[in-house]
Parts: sequence; C-alpha cells; structure tokens
Amino acid sequence: MHTTLWPSLKQMSIIECPKVQIFTRQCPVSQVGISNQQPLFCVNEDTFPVLEELTLKTNDMVKGICDGQLSLQCFQNLKHLNLRFFPETSTTLPYSFIRSLPKLQKLVINNASISEIVRSEGLSEEERHTLVFYQLKDLRLSQLPQLTLKTFEPSLLSFKNLTTLKVSRCHGFINLIACSTAKCLRLLERLSIDDCEMIEEIIACKAEEIQGGIVFPKLKYLQLSCLPRLASFSLADHSLEFPVLLMVKVTKCPKMRNFCQGDLSTPRLEQMHLTRDEEGELQWEGDLNTTIKHMFDEMNVQNSEVTEVTDQLPKLE
Repeated sequence: MHTTLWPSLKQMSIIECPKVQIFTRQCPVSQVGISNQQPLFCVNEDTFPVLEELTLKTNDMVKGICDGQLSLQCFQNLKHLNLRFFPETSTTLPYSFIRSLPKLQKLVINNASISEIVRSEGLSEEERHTLVFYQLKDLRLSQLPQLTLKTFEPSLLSFKNLTTLKVSRCHGFINLIACSTAKCLRLLERLSIDDCEMIEEIIACKAEEIQGGIVFPKLKYLQLSCLPRLASFSLADHSLEFPVLLMVKVTKCPKMRNFCQGDLSTPRLEQMHLTRDEEGELQWEGDLNTTIKHMFDEMNVQNSEVTEVTDQLPKLE
C-alpha cells in the first residue's frame, strides 16, 4: 500500500479496477500474505493537496460513494468530478459526499441508475436549507433513465453559477426543469438536450408561477436534438427573453409546433438558421416561433405526400 504524498498531482483517472480497493482512510497494519487485498492509497487531507480532476469508472467505487462508505473529504480542491458506468448501483449521491466538494465546478454523471442527484431523505431542517455545489458551472448528465423532473429539481443544489447544462439519453424526463429553476439560470450560456425520448417540454410551469416572464440573460447556444415528443420549449403562456442568443439548433423534433406559447424575444437571432435534420438548414422566417411552425408544417406536408403516394400504389394480391 502506498502512503506517499502527491503534492503536484492534479488529475487522476481510475478506470475499471473492480478487484482493487483504491482509497482508504484507515491504514491497515501490514500482514504477510494479504498484501494483494490492501488498498492502494491510504489518504488524508495532505495526500492529494492540489488534485483538481478525478474520473471514476468502476461500479464498486461509485457504489461505495453512494452507500456512504467512501468519502472524498480528502479532495477539498477537486474542481472536476466524472462518475461513469455504474448501471447496477440504484441509489443517489449522499449529502455528506456533496458537501465534501466545496470547490467543484464541473460534474459529469454517465450511465447510472441514480434516481436523484442528491439524497435529501433524513436531512435535518438546517441541512435542507443549505445549498451545495454553489460553485458548479458545468453539469452534464447522460444515460440516467431513472432521473425525472421531480427528482432532478435541485432543492439542495445551487445552479446560480451554472454556465453549461447538457442532458442526453435521459428517458425519464417529461419536463427538464421547473419554472423556479429556470429563473435561477441567469449565467447559463449553453443548453443542450439530446435523445430524451419522453420529454415534452423543457420548462414546466405551474399556474401560480406564470406571473412574470423568464429571462436567460447569458444564453448564447441552444440545441434540441432527437426529441420525438417535444411539443414546445415551454407550453405555459408566459414570456421568454433571450437577449444574447446567437445559435439555435433543432434536429429531429417532429412534434414541435412552436418554440413557446407566450411572447418571445431573441433580438440577436435575426440572422440565424435552424437545422431541420442532418441534410441541411431550414430557411429563417423572421422569428423563432414562425420558423419552428414553418418547419412543423413543412414536415406535415411531406408526410402527407408520402402517405398519398403510398395509398395510390397497387396492393399485392
């Protein structure tokens, strides 16, 4: 077992090491004949003083985190955490684990069975009102089939500094974010939603939340791709403002009738185009809502023409 210090190590990746315990805070007494069962690192606050990026791709280690058996309190300076491939672990990230990473700026979770980002059950009243991840800037979620709007709603997470949000292959979502969450995303610059089969709208608003519009002051790039049930960015009747939006890409969203129901402001998008599919760009129709509607109508015309031609073909006896 290594007990050395790593004063200059900034990046570490642990990929598919199922039979090795990597970290422990309890340094076992060395015994003859069991050295192969000892952890690789006995860690404390001084072991990895400047480690900024950690990638874990191993089911047992991530399971240890989710079960509360493995703490990352020795990684106080960690800025980027990548948790990958733990489909057999059906749980959540514990609150104690989240609080142990005060400087985290980027979180990537890929191919997991977690139903919540942060487990709130069993917390004290004070803990329930203490936000975590307040420095988080980049959140990327992929292949999380059990994650839904109700469990994704970040009651414990602070998204006020989030600049990038990417969600892909999360088929449990019907809506992505609640209205109250959307109003907090004032620094968001990039939003990408891809291959989520059940999603019907991006922002879900309750009747009592409709008063006042939603402004995305910093959003420059928006991508909506392979969303077969998406009807609109928001189905509620409220205004949306994107003062600096420069690029919108819409690909394979066959049920998207318009961008939103209420007033829409995209003053910097006047010269931009939308992507209808991989074959080419759709002509700009003066505003985003009209262009989306034109895309929807054009696809319906094409589908009806195909149906008409098919109906006229001779039937085989």
